Amino acid sequence: MRTTFIAAALALSLGLTSYGQVGSQPGSGFTTVLSSAMRYAMNYEQRFALLAADELYVQELMRPPNPGDNLSRSNPGGGMRAGGSMSQQTIKSDYLLVQLGGDGEGFMPFRDSYEAKGRKLRERDDRLLKLFTSSDKSRFEKAAALSSDSAKHNLGNVARTINIPMLAMMFLHPRVNERFEFTDGGEETINGRILRKAIYKEVARPTLIKTSRGRDLAMTGFLWIDPFSGTVVKTELNAADPIVRTQVVVTFRRDDALDMWVPEKMEEYYKAYSAVDDILATATYTNVRKILKSDIEEK
Repeated sequence: MRTTFIAAALALSLGLTSYGQVGSQPGSGFTTVLSSAMRYAMNYEQRFALLAADELYVQELMRPPNPGDNLSRSNPGGGMRAGGSMSQQTIKSDYLLVQLGGDGEGFMPFRDSYEAKGRKLRERDDRLLKLFTSSDKSRFEKAAALSSDSAKHNLGNVARTINIPMLAMMFLHPRVNERFEFTDGGEETINGRILRKAIYKEVARPTLIKTSRGRDLAMTGFLWIDPFSGTVVKTELNAADPIVRTQVVVTFRRDDALDMWVPEKMEEYYKAYSAVDDILATATYTNVRKILKSDIEEK
């Protein structure tokens, strides 16, 4: 039985409630850094209408060591089974992030796989880009069908619906940030860069995402922010209930050609309560291109 987190809406556009208190435990300059990051998130979605990339998606089923559940007729005493990699999968895809609005609505991801386990699935023809740079009124439905077909190659029993590179960063957007409580996590050095770590916790109800059974599922995590520019350099998103646990960590890089920071790597972890194995996945993004709204309108 597949387990999934269901988004409450396609976009982060629920009405605001005054539950969260921005910078409720600020350290020295934390409120200033957080405010700068909120402006960064608001401006980020204005930088493009579409963000396209080549995605290399490496997935692995990992068995924890010694689960001790291998009872059988030939092994009635059970015993302790060794852990390690059970299965691996490498998928290459055209990846597209579509801006849903421009006022905190967020982004919708689409994936169109063209290779899996070294086997060619199709000819590359930029189907996703062609859909969203055209006037096709059913482009979202057609793109969703391509993504659904691509998802058939995923390993494990967990459907992935919140592995969107910009999702955690958009929690800073003024349209939704009052749903969260942000606290100071101090300074942390990553790749020689001193960053300010913000801890976030969703406190508003109903939550932005639901479980497959319709229950609220609050998100928690961390944001690593450049204290001078407000740039979000790294994010971590955690969501868990008795059915499934997930963690999504995204690292961004500066793309000088695009004059913006773009997703470089997205690391995922999933664990369903009924499964022995953990699901690990790492997506890396290259050849990133941005398409402006004006470019689409000119076509």
